[in-house]
Amino acid sequence: MKQIRKFLILSLLAIQSFAVFPKEKAVYELHSKDELFFLGEDSRAQDSKEKWNLDELENFAVTSNPLYLREKQNIGMARGDIITASLYYNPIVNMQQQFMGASANAATGRPETSFIYNQPFDMSGVIPQREKVAKQEFLGTIASFRDFDRLFRLRLRQNFWTYLYVTEQINYQKEFLENYQDLLDLTKLRAEKGDISFLEYDRLALERVQIEREYRNARILRAQVVKNLRILIGISDVNSPLSIKGRLEFISTREFGIDLNDFDIEERPDLVALKIRQQKERMNIELKKREIIPPLTLGIEFLNKGNENVTGVYAATPLPLFDRKQGEILKSEESYKKLGFDVDAKRNEIVSEISAAIKELQARESQLLDYQKMGLLEKNKEVQEKSRLAYIRGASNLVTFLEAEKNYLSVLRSYYEIIYLYYNALEGYKASIGKMDSSEF
Repeated sequence: MKQIRKFLILSLLAIQSFAVFPKEKAVYELHSKDELFFLGEDSRAQDSKEKWNLDELENFAVTSNPLYLREKQNIGMARGDIITASLYYNPIVNMQQQFMGASANAATGRPETSFIYNQPFDMSGVIPQREKVAKQEFLGTIASFRDFDRLFRLRLRQNFWTYLYVTEQINYQKEFLENYQDLLDLTKLRAEKGDISFLEYDRLALERVQIEREYRNARILRAQVVKNLRILIGISDVNSPLSIKGRLEFISTREFGIDLNDFDIEERPDLVALKIRQQKERMNIELKKREIIPPLTLGIEFLNKGNENVTGVYAATPLPLFDRKQGEILKSEESYKKLGFDVDAKRNEIVSEISAAIKELQARESQLLDYQKMGLLEKNKEVQEKSRLAYIRGASNLVTFLEAEKNYLSVLRSYYEIIYLYYNALEGYKASIGKMDSSEF
């Protein structure tokens, strides 16, 4: 029986040695009940729910996330300010009836009825200028929302790439765990037979504990990433499944059609918002100066007192002798200067940010291109498979085998980590130049 069991294990290991690394899948699925528990998702619901790619996640998030929709309401509020600023002065109607102490024999005590109509007139163009200021604020609100949208999409994409990276970790660590269990069975047989010492079996068991710990940590990390994605896309029901489709594969910037030198820092939404608000303050200075001249009020009055009927026209306006908006004009001028410094500082910040993003992206891409050219994964996989077969046949010791296993695992982890950092750098570059949509390149 032992010989038959050993033969079956050797055959199984020989087959699995050529399939250590999982085949490419376009869709990532959950693999165990423990993982379902960590992610809080039901397997049947998971099968019935369509998998989402990055574009679908973004489209759903911008229509469902309450925080995103709340920020979008600022545009509607600014539009209401434009309507308020463009409205003209309301007329004033006054009716008066005097009857207390009236006597028919007293001329001065007869009942008196008066009707007064007043209409203020904008003599210095305050209302058109106020409307211009409100429109400028409206444009600034739109630019601020675009900046919020830029950062929102950046955070969503960072969590998306983190999900794919952690999923890759879970996939290959799961394969290693299964292979280690088979090797444990084989090592135990060889130790019982006397070919090797039980010390090698204990050592292999300890190695498996370490890999299992990293595997479970990766599942916990993915559960945290799923939580962040739920918050970002606006899914509040934890029982609602969330499946992501995609693959952490290297695609160069050239294949994406991205020219790292083709950008304009003046198009960054946060810089655009600052420049618009600077222009608004400049218009606000003119508005405060126009407000020095108060509105002119023209009135028509009709008076009836006994047999006496009087109709008259009058005009009234405040005299700006003391209050001539001195403080508000000075405040607007200083605010305009302050925003000028803010624009210059933001421009320098953007230049430094883009420069750092380009350097990081080029470094990550160059490293991945070198790995791709030398066939790093293929060569490392070949060495690992040969080491595994040598150990199965008894031509290699456990120390050599474990070293090859750890080297292969380390290369996989480093390779996918670099791809993950590459995509993070790519999204960071897009965010730094203010173009998150691939169609803009």
